[in-house]
Amino acid sequence: MEMKRWVLFLMMILILGSFVLAEKPYEETAKATFNALKTGDYSILEPYLDDAMKKAFDEKGFKGFRENLVSKYGPLQSYEFVKEGKAGEFILGYYDFKFEKADVTLRMVFKEVNGKYKLSGLWIDKVSWKEEGGLPLALTVIFPILGGILALITFYALGFKLRGAELILGFFLVVITLFVQNPIQQAPFLALGVKSNSDVLARGASFVVLASIWLGFVAGFFQEGLKYIFVRNKTLRAALFIGVGFGLGEAILIPLLQLVQSMALGSAPHQALVISLLSMGERYLAALFHAGTTIVLAYAYKNGFGRKALLSLSIAHGVVDSFAAHYQLTQSQVSLLLTYISLIAISFMLLRYGIPEVKGEEEEKIVW
Repeated sequence: MEMKRWVLFLMMILILGSFVLAEKPYEETAKATFNALKTGDYSILEPYLDDAMKKAFDEKGFKGFRENLVSKYGPLQSYEFVKEGKAGEFILGYYDFKFEKADVTLRMVFKEVNGKYKLSGLWIDKVSWKEEGGLPLALTVIFPILGGILALITFYALGFKLRGAELILGFFLVVITLFVQNPIQQAPFLALGVKSNSDVLARGASFVVLASIWLGFVAGFFQEGLKYIFVRNKTLRAALFIGVGFGLGEAILIPLLQLVQSMALGSAPHQALVISLLSMGERYLAALFHAGTTIVLAYAYKNGFGRKALLSLSIAHGVVDSFAAHYQLTQSQVSLLLTYISLIAISFMLLRYGIPEVKGEEEEKIVW
């Protein structure tokens, strides 16, 4: 009987010992990271950061990082250890943080400081989505392209014969825009050390608004200025198809670039059908908008008020893209709604004014 008690006692010691040995020396830091991300309370995590990490990952940076995670993947639910690695004096701990919509593997870099393990780095290593509904991401690229093609068909249905050279020119202008406009937009952010949407969000609502305005108005003035240079001496019909080509180029190139970026960053492998349909509608309206602006720019130049029209259209374009940029940064449904409302209203006014002028120009040629 006494022997059995000793055996049971030894078994309990072994079991408790195995739990002690199994717990990682940095587990307390990992738990603090989880609790901080779950509650949004930076004070839970701060004591577990090393000095360099406290400067690089201050409260604003933490909140921006957390807000970005929660906005994409939903509320944080639990976490579990995956594996361990080493890099010089650092220990790499890989943990699966389980959010409502996805499991996000975080690579946590630990450094021993005075016998305690401090967090020295935090990176997203992998994203595994739980949701499988909707369309495969690669397939969703078709929808915005269809939106651009639908705009082309719309003008064909209105009696305008397609002009291949002008469509290609408009497409080429989009390529120029992608290579030149983006560096201009990003320059002030890089100067301020802002490298991601999380960094923008971390600086507060006022900074987000200013960032949205900057992004929107750079796009408006750059794109309208570029189109103005190439449509000044064109007929209104040619200008129309340069605009359609620009819209079609955006509908093809931007979704393809976003697909590559999404796959690289581990974004959702599926997308809801309603989102795909909205993207098709957006590209359709954008192509109409570009067609309307190029008609008006060509007409205004021909009639002596080109610069005034350029300024007005650049501002209008900037307003639309500012709403769109704010939505991209915050996922605000109000900003999305304002983007569509302003895009529809401005496109309608431009085409209502411009289409009769294009037809009038053609009738004038027939008379002569």
